Amino acid sequence: MKFARYQVGKSAEYGIVDGDTVTRITAAPWVEYETTTDVRPVSSVRLLAPTEPSKMVAIGLNYRSHLGDREPPKVPEPFLKTPSSVIGPGDPIVLPAESKVVQEEAELAVVFGKRCRRASRQDALSYVFGYTCANDVSERGWQAGDLQWWRAKSADTFGPIGPVIVTGLDPANLAIEARVNGEVVQKSNTADLLYDVPAIIEWVSRVMTLEPGDVILTGTPGTTATISAGDTVEGELEGVGVLSNPVRAE
Repeated sequence: MKFARYQVGKSAEYGIVDGDTVTRITAAPWVEYETTTDVRPVSSVRLLAPTEPSKMVAIGLNYRSHLGDREPPKVPEPFLKTPSSVIGPGDPIVLPAESKVVQEEAELAVVFGKRCRRASRQDALSYVFGYTCANDVSERGWQAGDLQWWRAKSADTFGPIGPVIVTGLDPANLAIEARVNGEVVQKSNTADLLYDVPAIIEWVSRVMTLEPGDVILTGTPGTTATISAGDTVEGELEGVGVLSNPVRAE
């Protein structure tokens, strides 16, 4: 199933996407909800980020193709992206005036449907509600020079997710691609993850409780591309669709 979060007037609603229509539901899809008779064309609503996470955990250096000459990490390497960085499909990525080199990072994002603490590898996927696209936008100078990655990874608008959450996918075998102005800049498959989704969940949940609606970004493949004002960045994940965001200067 495909679930969206979208704007109707001044309200944000959740809905089930079926083809070109979205049917409103009465609550977030990972809790008990009822299906309403409010059916609209998807083209008539503004899609929002499909979840409002209390936290986003991202995993660094998780594709061999992204390592360069660095050694593979001995364990998954998490860092945090703040909820204030989250934007949805179509929202602009705004480049801070002080930024120099900002790059896109297309990623598989895991959305939790149940509270998760100390999951085992065997039961890790039972806590997952579904999957969506993410773009771990990063300012490389800040990332290299700062003691922490807070501004490199969590500047306002540096956390695009969407366009929908899809249930029932196999996260171990999904094609992933990024494009800038239509040109392919990243192309891989989640089968190439160094640490797969169950291993990541097991590691993170040992010390951090993941709440329903929270998100884990699983890492980015290959060589990422620098983005500039006027560009359009697309991340495509098999089974989910395309997350597209324009790029603007502050």
